[in-house]
Amino acid sequence: MKRKITPIIAIMLIAIAALTTTALAEGGGHLWFYSKEPPWPMPDPKDWDPKYVESSSDPWLDESIVIPSSDWETPFTIWLACAQFESLNTKLVISINKAAYEAINKITVDGFEITSWRSGGHPYLAPHGVFNSAEFHGYAEVNVGNLYYNSTHYKVAIVIDIDLKEGADLTNAKIHFDAYGFTEDESLIFSPYSHDLNFIIPEPATIFMAVASIAALGAYAYKRKR
Repeated sequence: MKRKITPIIAIMLIAIAALTTTALAEGGGHLWFYSKEPPWPMPDPKDWDPKYVESSSDPWLDESIVIPSSDWETPFTIWLACAQFESLNTKLVISINKAAYEAINKITVDGFEITSWRSGGHPYLAPHGVFNSAEFHGYAEVNVGNLYYNSTHYKVAIVIDIDLKEGADLTNAKIHFDAYGFTEDESLIFSPYSHDLNFIIPEPATIFMAVASIAALGAYAYKRKR
């Protein structure tokens, strides 16, 4: 039985990673997140997705897609697509901040339950934005399969379910999504900094302040299923 959450403000944005020294020229930043199912030919989220936010001083919000809705429930779906080459054994990397760690029992990704978090640096994702944030707590990852550019398998829908602790303090809780995989020649492929996704649950006053400074920022009520 999932408890019902009183309406709160939430934001979803789309996941990042930077090129590491292990990447070869054939790989690169070609995994793109979307707020909704992308068409073919695949558009750049920055140009196509109406929820894209250009910049913010908060690394959890900067260069991201914001997904507003008036009334939604978990589980919810995010979209990941391969914009060039292929991405084999693609990993979704889920990072949380300290506030989210205190508020969450588990996060379920396509039926796989995440209850523990790794600390320190990631072996393939270079230090960047969220990972460098003082709020960063840890990360986990889930395999979401193979993606192939210019085929029917270029995109994948990923179902996310968040189970909160009873009486959890949701103030400033943030969940961040990155992605990476490898091409057939074992080159690293990843989601670039400009195509990231976050799920953020700050207090309403914090959101209203952000709305004043970030174009197209959406807010919406969030409630849990029973």
